[in-house]
Amino acid sequence: MKKIFTLLVLLMATVCVSAQQYYKGTFHSKVNDFNDYETTVAVTQGEGGKYTLVFESVIFGNDDFGKCTFAGIENYKWAGGNSFTFSNEGGNIGAATKYYFELSDALGKSVIDDEKIYITFKYFQVNTTKEYRNVVFEGKRTSSGGGSTGGDDKPTITDTEQFTADVVSVLEGGQAGKVKYPNVLAKVCEWSDGVHSLEIEHIDTEKGSMSGVMFKGLEKKEVNGEVVYTGTVEPDITDLPDFYLGYTKLMANVEAKIDESGDLSATIVFTDEDEPAFKLTAWFNYQEPFVPAGPFSVGGGLVGYTVTDDGDFTNNVVNTLTFTETAENVYTLSFSNVAIPNGIGLNTVSFEGVARTGNDSEAKFASKKGVAKTTAAHPSYTEVDYTDLEFIVGFDADKKVTSCTGRFVIDNWGESVAYTFNYDPTATSVNTVVAADGTVKHIYTLTGAKVTSLQRGVNIVRTADGRTLKVLKK
Repeated sequence: MKKIFTLLVLLMATVCVSAQQYYKGTFHSKVNDFNDYETTVAVTQGEGGKYTLVFESVIFGNDDFGKCTFAGIENYKWAGGNSFTFSNEGGNIGAATKYYFELSDALGKSVIDDEKIYITFKYFQVNTTKEYRNVVFEGKRTSSGGGSTGGDDKPTITDTEQFTADVVSVLEGGQAGKVKYPNVLAKVCEWSDGVHSLEIEHIDTEKGSMSGVMFKGLEKKEVNGEVVYTGTVEPDITDLPDFYLGYTKLMANVEAKIDESGDLSATIVFTDEDEPAFKLTAWFNYQEPFVPAGPFSVGGGLVGYTVTDDGDFTNNVVNTLTFTETAENVYTLSFSNVAIPNGIGLNTVSFEGVARTGNDSEAKFASKKGVAKTTAAHPSYTEVDYTDLEFIVGFDADKKVTSCTGRFVIDNWGESVAYTFNYDPTATSVNTVVAADGTVKHIYTLTGAKVTSLQRGVNIVRTADGRTLKVLKK
C-alpha cells in the first residue's frame, strides 16, 4: 500500500515508573477492525521524566509496522498539545505510507506502573475513510532490567508468525467424537533465550473450550525444506474447563511443522502423569484422513508383442488387472500373469505410483516411465523398466467397470516389448456364479494359476464360447 509518510501524536498526565519495565500484552480494537495482536513493550522513563515505549511489533490488520519506538512522551495520558517522535524497523510500511496516532484517556483508565500497563489511542489512516479508533494496549509486567526489549531476568518474544486454520480435538473414551472449530488463530514464537513456542487461541473439546493454550520449550529443526517444532512440555493454559481441573499433571507432546508453502500444521497429545487412561488429541490445520477407495479388478486379455531377428512373437494371456489406491488419486496397477513373448515369465507385475485423472464416469491411469516390480523366478527380471503406461477405464452409475483398455511397453534388455489389454464389457460381474452346465472350459485364480474347480474367493473363468467371467465363490 503506497501512501505519504507522516506521524503526529498528541499526549497526556504522569505516573512514576521505574527506570525500565517490560510488559507482555495485547492490542485490541474496540470496533473489531482487526484481530487481537500480542506483543511485548519496553517502557523507559528517562531525562525529564519523559517516556519511551518500544514495542517489539505492532500489527493492525494488514498494516505491519514492525518494531516501533515512541520516544519523548511527556506523559502517557491525553493532555493535548504534546508530541513525540516515532520510528519503526521492519514490517511492510514503506516510506510512502501515511498514518496518524493520537493517544487518548477518554475512559480514565490509562496506567503504567510496576504491575501493569493500559493505554488507549486512536489510529487513523490519513486521507482515507477508514479509521481504527480506540485501540487499547493492555499488558502485565514480565521482567525488569537492561538488555533489548524484554529484559534479562525473563525471556521475551523476539519473532512471531501467525496462522489461521481449523482445530479438531478428540477425547479418548469420550462420547462426542471429533469436535471441530474453524478459523482458529495460532502463533509460532521465538524467544530471547532461544526457545520456541506454539500458542493456539483456543482448543474446543467435548468437555469445554481451553483458551490461550501455549506450548513453550519446543525444539526447532529444518527437515527437507520444512521447519519442524517438537517437544514434550507442560502446557500453559489461560482458561481450563472444570473437567480438566482434576488432571493436575497435564503434559503435551507436540509435533508441528511449517511446510514449504508456509502452512502450519500441528498434532498435540495431552496426557496426565497420574491418570494413564487420560488422553486428549488436538490437531491444528486439521485434514480429514485419507481413506483409499476399495481396490477393483477387471479380467481381460493381455497381448504382448515383440520383434526379434527371428521374427515376430506374440502371446495372448488371460489376465486380471487390479487397481489399488495407495494415496489420493495415486494407484498401483497389478497384472496377474505376464510373460515376455517366447521368453521369460514375469508372473505378477505391479506398476506403482500411477496417477489417476478424469471423473467418475471415465478415468485415465497413466505414467510416462518407471520401474515395475515382478514375481519372476529369474533374478534379472524381478524389476523391469517400462514406458508409456496408459489405461482408460469407464464406469457406470454404480461405479462398476464398463470398459477398460490400455497399453504399456517393457524394456527387455534393450528390446521393446509392447503390451495391450482389453476388458470384455460383456463379461459378467464378480458377483455372477456360472451354472454347472458344462460350458466352463478353464478356471484360473487371481494369481493366474490354472485350477480344475472354483476356489474360495474370486475366480477367472474361460467359457467354451470364448467369454471371460469373474466368479465369486463364498
